[in-house]
Amino acid sequence: MLLDRVSQPVAFRLSNRFPLFDLAAKGARDIVNGLHQWRLCYLIGSADMRRRYARSRLGQLWIMISSAILVSTMGFVWSFLWHQPVHDLLPFIAIGMMVWQLILGILNDSTTALAVSRHYFLNQYMPASAILFAVLYRNGVTYLFNIAFPLLLCLAFGVPFSLSALLALPGLVLLFVACFAFGFVIAILCARFQDIVQIVANVLQIAFFLSPVLWKPELLPPEAQGYLILNPFALLIAIVRDPLLGRPLPMTYWGAAVLLAIASLLLALPFIGKYCRRLVYWL
Repeated sequence: MLLDRVSQPVAFRLSNRFPLFDLAAKGARDIVNGLHQWRLCYLIGSADMRRRYARSRLGQLWIMISSAILVSTMGFVWSFLWHQPVHDLLPFIAIGMMVWQLILGILNDSTTALAVSRHYFLNQYMPASAILFAVLYRNGVTYLFNIAFPLLLCLAFGVPFSLSALLALPGLVLLFVACFAFGFVIAILCARFQDIVQIVANVLQIAFFLSPVLWKPELLPPEAQGYLILNPFALLIAIVRDPLLGRPLPMTYWGAAVLLAIASLLLALPFIGKYCRRLVYWL
């Protein structure tokens, strides 16, 4: 009896003692398998983008044109409403809007990603994370198109670029990690309960107005500015936008962003491990 217990694998003994460990390991395995199929993620994401702009003369240039029109209109209107200089508020809104569109695109696409891709699961085994990686790829490429015009605006208005602007890159990594974890959980929940699609859309609409996208944090009363760090959307926007604009960002924001990314992924792993194998019965 003792020999049988010694011969058991360590992971098996840990899974019996800590069920969450076993579920988290299954979730991590699904994510690793999805990364191994990166070519499939690329093909799915590219096919979705081509389908979206099929038979279009300008193709993906529409992304840049539509984002340029959007941020220009909103920037001018809100600068007059808030009585702020256009050269100061327009780059702020332009970059903030593009980062928000990235977050919004990942989370919104996650609500229907698994249901739209049900044929992949019904025909063969495929890790669910591969679909979420395709969502990240598609929205990441769209962000690269979208961010071109705001960066040109910054150059036109004389916003100084320094080495601190490179901090936007680790900010983007943290944003992708957090949005991937949130998006994976949302995708599984929406595959099981279709009503959650509308709930997520409504929550994101409210979060847009509660986050400093169209308004600056310094416009809030001093006692209210400290609560912005509790808003995960405000946090993810700030760590990408503020380095590009040369705005000083407290170290507490970076610490909170790292904690948010790690905690969201660790909390999502057991949920993914428990329910990702049941997706085929829900789609």
